[in-house]
Amino acid sequence: MITLYIETNFFIDFAKKQDQDTENLVNSQFPEVTTRIKIVTPAICCMESLSVLESERNINNRFGDNLQDEVRKLKGDVNSQYSREIKRCLEQAIIKNNERMNEINTRLFDVLEWAKNSVELIQLKPDILSKSLENLLINDPTDNLILHCILDHAQISTNEKKVFLSGNHTDFGKPEIKEILQEASIERYFVKTGDFLGWLNSQF
Repeated sequence: MITLYIETNFFIDFAKKQDQDTENLVNSQFPEVTTRIKIVTPAICCMESLSVLESERNINNRFGDNLQDEVRKLKGDVNSQYSREIKRCLEQAIIKNNERMNEINTRLFDVLEWAKNSVELIQLKPDILSKSLENLLINDPTDNLILHCILDHAQISTNEKKVFLSGNHTDFGKPEIKEILQEASIERYFVKTGDFLGWLNSQF
């Protein structure tokens, strides 16, 4: 059995379609996913992904408001064909912007539902929180806490092979962090889901 650790970026990548291979993992296009790997994530990643969703909504709303302002400005320029065409394009952009946000919202809740049913959640324990506050391995405090959750779980897991998938290579992909992961028996780090699935296929 292989333990695969994922974090917040996996959920966001799925919701925003930024890593298409997440679909194969979530929808179990690979038989090995359901029979030979155990997927694990810190429970706080689910909460963080909802916070990212709220931030995305705020950005979407500000962008939509700016588009609406431009549409209102163009309404007075009734004699210009160009203004009329730009106004129509902006109105379409407003519709597409809202549709995009609705899709992200739906897909995030879909992947969280998948996590509820198919992923082991690492619960935050007092000693993990204490270690993360005392030992800043990553400057970002949330990512530091996520890392400590994963390290704690890896140290008590009996599975022979453990790997970590995270698109956040800026924090988790640093050489010193990879070394810490390896010390906890997490032997490989993957940035892309496709790279993990390719490696997984080569193991059997």
